[in-house]
Amino acid sequence: MKPGPRYAVVAAAMLLAACSPGESESSAQDMTMSADMPMMGEQSNATSSDGMMGMMGEGMMEDMGSIRSLLADHEKVERQVEDIPNGVRTVTTSDDPKVAALIRQHVRQMDARYDRDQPIRMMDPVFRELFRNRDRASLEYEDIPGGIRVTHTSDDPNVVLLIRQHARHFVSEAAEEGMARAMRPTPLPEGYRPRPE
Repeated sequence: MKPGPRYAVVAAAMLLAACSPGESESSAQDMTMSADMPMMGEQSNATSSDGMMGMMGEGMMEDMGSIRSLLADHEKVERQVEDIPNGVRTVTTSDDPKVAALIRQHVRQMDARYDRDQPIRMMDPVFRELFRNRDRASLEYEDIPGGIRVTHTSDDPNVVLLIRQHARHFVSEAAEEGMARAMRPTPLPEGYRPRPE
């Protein structure tokens, strides 16, 4: 078990597609390059000044490689989502050892990106709100045979709505549909009240 709860927006474990919704699959790579750029009024944490690579942020190409591989192999991914008090517990696995390793790697990559404050997919309403509320959520994960178990919770009932929406209506749907799902935005859950600026 990962020691102690950690703030997170990584949510349920995999397929955090960084390509922005509304784009065709042929332009997905271009969109992964822009997904890490700050929206208007946000500050970039990019450490490199080497053109686009610097804007993409540390580890972006490696992270995108994992994401794209998982989307391509989505039919090999199995997911279970259980509502628990204050959030969700998810199990994401694959019978393919390479895909199982990618699932685990992806969770760690996204957790590291979170720690560096390098959000992705900020054009998606649910992702945007999860990142804005990152100080109100926590994530724990544990490697299991074939994959990973993730527990994502919040003491704020409003954020719990986001966590459950992300787990069921983005991650699980991406595991079912692959890249086609990554190209669509995730609507905010019914009853959600955006956090004031």
